[in-house]
Amino acid sequence: MKRLLPMALALASATFISLAAGATAHAADEKLAAALPDAVRDTGKLNVTISLAYPPMEYSDAGSTELKGFDIDLAKAIAERLGLTAEFQNVEFPQLIPQVVTGRSDLIMTAFSDKVERQTQLDFIDYFKTGNVFYSTADHLGEIKVEADLCGKTVAVATGTSWVTWAENLGKSICPADKLITVIQIPTQAEHIMQIRQGRAQASVIGLEGLLDLMKQEPDKFYQIGEVGEINHYGIALAKANTQLRDAIKGALDAMKADGTYAQILDRYGLKQAGVEEFKINGATK
Repeated sequence: MKRLLPMALALASATFISLAAGATAHAADEKLAAALPDAVRDTGKLNVTISLAYPPMEYSDAGSTELKGFDIDLAKAIAERLGLTAEFQNVEFPQLIPQVVTGRSDLIMTAFSDKVERQTQLDFIDYFKTGNVFYSTADHLGEIKVEADLCGKTVAVATGTSWVTWAENLGKSICPADKLITVIQIPTQAEHIMQIRQGRAQASVIGLEGLLDLMKQEPDKFYQIGEVGEINHYGIALAKANTQLRDAIKGALDAMKADGTYAQILDRYGLKQAGVEEFKINGATK
């Protein structure tokens, strides 16, 4: 995951935060609720650890403590199906895994990638497709349609991210040696867009959900170039021993996919392209 859009509001580490509005209300599923571990059902709460801020997944508007985002609304909907109330705890990214493996939280749900090395401590329910995409401003649509059209062009990429190597390696694989993609490293997305508009770059790289959010916020001003690269999945992560809660949550997700609630929440944030066909447990193989 790449967190390039820090919010103005800095929330204290490991503090509970107010619930976001906007999730669709559904009655609890008695069968799913009965499948919960007794300890969770008795508290009536689903304790969700997040790490702010990463729009459109989880964020707060400047000056507000109200949580918003796809992860927030989906977590609330899962909790409702299980007869629980979602409570959110914000921590720094390195503290996500310790929060869950020590039992201070039930799960991680915060644009957190399912990776094989993480599966030694955690079980994942993969619920969201992500990956790397090139994009540009709409005025380049006529000349740049696919990745090969970037050969000989300049691409602005976030400083120090894995996107730098990805863009460089892709250029080497598809472009002539004398017409490679020139990658310039610049810190923020806003600066990338400025570089494109000023003609110093012709494109940039972003995560799939970041581009979908950008296109939703500014319709018809940006477009995706080529296909999504390095596809991977965000997963709801639980401690390995917590299989009973894991299976109850997956059951809730399956029910929400069947009745359209999952698609509705994706659409709310313009993220339909990132939806998964099936919720897999520990789907990552690398």
